[in-house]
Amino acid sequence: SMVQKSRIQCYNCKEFRHIARECHKPKRAKDAAYHREKMLLCKQDEAGIQLNAEQADWKDDTDDESDDQELEAHYMYMAKVQEVSPDAVDSEPI
Repeated sequence: SMVQKSRIQCYNCKEFRHIARECHKPKRAKDAAYHREKMLLCKQDEAGIQLNAEQADWKDDTDDESDDQELEAHYMYMAKVQEVSPDAVDSEPI
């Protein structure tokens, strides 16, 4: 429905009404914010928090990643490090 579509936010361009997989803009740069968002989604997923379809889709979108398993492990590791030191991610470049 249109109401549901208007609440969907693209993780690639941050605009509403479409998902990252349908986005026609160039792929988002994999900067610190990108990795932080992926890490937080992994953290939520691990904690048993239900991700919506777009979040789950984006978290699992690794079509351009070389090693899916290694990257997932990295995000999990970063999430654990952040629990120990909340500002560790902000104070050091990724």
